[in-house]
Amino acid sequence: HTRQGLTAEGVRVVRADAGTVVLDVAGVRRTFEVARYGDEVYVGGTRLTALPRFSDPAAQLAPGSLLAPMPGTVVRVAEGLAEGARVQAGQPLIWLEAMKMQHQISAPAAGVLTALHARPGQQVEPGLLLAVVRPA
Repeated sequence: HTRQGLTAEGVRVVRADAGTVVLDVAGVRRTFEVARYGDEVYVGGTRLTALPRFSDPAAQLAPGSLLAPMPGTVVRVAEGLAEGARVQAGQPLIWLEAMKMQHQISAPAAGVLTALHARPGQQVEPGLLLAVVRPA
């Protein structure tokens, strides 16, 4: 498929297809052959590494991170909940309203709440970090 206008470190992809890629580097256009050997792809003799189009945000977060599962609004945080509080496995911590329904976000394990970012009235998007529970 063709991808135009992509930029990375001063290099712009002008045109790309299954057999060639045309790059613009500082105003100079260069054409490279694309070679494929099994799962490996080479452009101009340089091996390319395929990266996922969308990385998993959970892979970059601390264990015990609680993420918003869907877009919605934080309607409630458990009474007295603050950083440093001890929580039990399954304890409801945060309530979201989405699609006219309330959803509970519960502690994944017994431990200590090390971060609390959710606030009542806050609009959240999927994957937003709401809180972190460090397992005991």
